[in-house]
Amino acid sequence: MPIAQGFITRVGSVGLKGSKFMATFFIEDVPFTLGGVFVPSVPNFACCNATLRYGSLSQLSSTRLIEGSIGAKGLALRLVNGPIIKGALEQPFYHRVRLEVIGCGIWFQS
Repeated sequence: MPIAQGFITRVGSVGLKGSKFMATFFIEDVPFTLGGVFVPSVPNFACCNATLRYGSLSQLSSTRLIEGSIGAKGLALRLVNGPIIKGALEQPFYHRVRLEVIGCGIWFQS
């Protein structure tokens, strides 16, 4: 599976029930960005050294469902069509337990 480096961060909230996020990965100097929403709402987080494992570029398009977890040790997210995003968090994650999240995001090229 190819691997791309990038970052993912929380960029806002959706009322009291969800959190917006943005992830960008660079593949052959082209930025592929995934913007979306997690449920439940999560505290602020940032990961500047995230890795994306994917099978083909066709997996990095359209709207995709996401599931995974975010906690003090980092994040691990799986898009239901195969790609996996992992990384250590840059700032403290102020939550006592690892949060299981679900959500969706849409890929676009910047």
